[in-house]
Amino acid sequence: MDDIKDTHFTESELEELTDLYNAMLTMRDSAEMHKFFKDLCSINELHSFLHRWQIVRRIEQGKSYEEIINEISPAEATADNKAETGKKSTGRARGKSRSSTKVSSTTISRVKNCYVNPDGGYRTALERLKEAAEQNKEE
Repeated sequence: MDDIKDTHFTESELEELTDLYNAMLTMRDSAEMHKFFKDLCSINELHSFLHRWQIVRRIEQGKSYEEIINEISPAEATADNKAETGKKSTGRARGKSRSSTKVSSTTISRVKNCYVNPDGGYRTALERLKEAAEQNKEE
């Protein structure tokens, strides 16, 4: 077992969590990862993951909480939706998940606290993406 330490999980849960992480690491590309995550998570959970990642990217760009909220949180109803349907928009497309959850300042704060941790996962992911982009430029 990898050396994962986390007091929120029992030893047996950590073993199974490690197995889950190892399963994720077997995915060969983003399309496979997407299929895996669609099976593993609800669409709303995927939206939550996406929102956190969007927040990380905007914090990295130096954006304020207000800018982040305005960019990520969906508008309640667009003029296009009203004009197309002639009806008042509910903020939810028929047959689709409820992705219109507004991003809260609490979520932004939690993400930022993790982002500033030099040993955190966000920092590692961002550094690896930069390394990959630099390698692609060199090739």
